[in-house]
Amino acid sequence: MLLTAVALASAAALASAASTSPVFAICDLPGPNIGTVTQQNIEWKLERYEHNPATYQELWPDVETLLSLLCTDPELSYAKNRYVASDHNVGEVGAGSRSAAVLSANAMHHIVRGACSDRFRSANARRACDLAVKIMGSVTAKAGQVVSYPMRLERLLTACTTYLIISDDSLKRNLIVQALGLFALCGYAAFNAMVRRARTNKTSREDLMNHLEGTARQKRRPVQQLFSKACPGNLLQGQTKGCVLAIGTYGASRKGDKMVPCLSGTVFEASRSDLCTKAYRRFVDIPAQSWYLMIFILHFGLWLPFNAVMLAWRRWRWGNQIQYKLASHLFGETAGACKSSATWYGCNFLYVRLQSVDYEALRGHLKGPHYCLDLEDPAVLELISQACERGEAAGYEEFLATLFDGPSHYHCEKTWQ
Repeated sequence: MLLTAVALASAAALASAASTSPVFAICDLPGPNIGTVTQQNIEWKLERYEHNPATYQELWPDVETLLSLLCTDPELSYAKNRYVASDHNVGEVGAGSRSAAVLSANAMHHIVRGACSDRFRSANARRACDLAVKIMGSVTAKAGQVVSYPMRLERLLTACTTYLIISDDSLKRNLIVQALGLFALCGYAAFNAMVRRARTNKTSREDLMNHLEGTARQKRRPVQQLFSKACPGNLLQGQTKGCVLAIGTYGASRKGDKMVPCLSGTVFEASRSDLCTKAYRRFVDIPAQSWYLMIFILHFGLWLPFNAVMLAWRRWRWGNQIQYKLASHLFGETAGACKSSATWYGCNFLYVRLQSVDYEALRGHLKGPHYCLDLEDPAVLELISQACERGEAAGYEEFLATLFDGPSHYHCEKTWQ
């Protein structure tokens, strides 16, 4: 089951803050599954703001601090992904692959619950918990009326949206919106972040569908076409191996006065069977799968040991515990998937189908137990440039421009040290 090893002790942990106060408190947070909660659209949020701007402006300092913690803090910006994906009852998943969709109703609910559950282990989580509960508690009701939890959640989301769309430019706001664009990568979350960064005051269903279709046309389908040619086969089976350069982004990091993408790269030679298997030892035996696990671990702010024996055991445990749809990301319907995605667990990827000579040259630069390339090494960047000239690229090709702009424009975690 997804992230069983780090699943939150939700109901019991939150109940420990029991209070008899009529004011909204931690103990008033409901369980993980609140159904399909749909937040109000941007026009409604802005109308609420215009009705009483002072109410929301008073909340903006707390909103700014909360969003800074969730989007730019080195600890909590990754922990929030874990909160969303692991906060579920038995047999019920959380927000799943939309792990970084901070501005969605369900994701924000899971994030608040996660921060409050983690408040005794992390000062930043405690601060985020206190701020979220305070903002949600700012809703007032007439005598005898009860404020529903969805209304409190809507207050938090409306305060966040009005801050992002209306407040003046500042370094903190700029860092937040940059981080939102780097963390919120699934189609819906990316659209949500994009319109707020652009200060858009009106969106439509048509705008959203055009965005999703554009992502499918420009990212998802080309990736699946590339892998279907590089690793041919039938459904989940196929033994022909293809050589691929993969560069993935799993989050954001601050460099100076801007947020930059966190990138990791590898090269692998693998078959369709290698990439589609769900065998428990897949992360132990297949280098490509080992790298994808490392991306997963980094995105959720987790840890893997370096000791060979402990690493093999931990990889086997992860192979036993998570059921992820790498096959649907790489091959889509050709692997029998009923639904495919350009994003895999909140991470986006660039792929280049390599000539054998380029694969052999880059393979010699793989480092450490996770088969990573040092993307800050000029020699590696030169080889990538040559490989891209001869190879076929698909996915987030803009990553190449970021790479060739130099290391000041991205962060590369030294996973081999």
